[in-house]
Amino acid sequence: MKKVFVALFLTLVGILVLTSESGEGFSCDDVKEELFPCLDYITGEDGDTPSSECCEGIIDLKSSTRTKKDRRIACECLKAAAIGFSGLRDDLAASLPKQCGVNVGFTISSHVNCNSIP
Repeated sequence: MKKVFVALFLTLVGILVLTSESGEGFSCDDVKEELFPCLDYITGEDGDTPSSECCEGIIDLKSSTRTKKDRRIACECLKAAAIGFSGLRDDLAASLPKQCGVNVGFTISSHVNCNSIP
């Protein structure tokens, strides 16, 4: 069942890569690469804290999204993935940046308004 969720997540991200315009060299593909190690945590299958690989991805995401356009692209990618991923726990996804000690500039959630990102 977990493999089905991973395949669905990767498919959604792949679709977003093909339909999004990138800004400053950042794309939905970057989101996939950075946050793939977080899947076990955001589905509640990997304990109370994200893995070090997941946190490295969150930190890399932060450093890769320096412009408002990049943050909005990342937000839209993550929001779409969260909406289409039935096993995802929105509370755990939203807690990722804080758990990893970084502020990415937006909430990772299926309910976030990405257009309001400064």
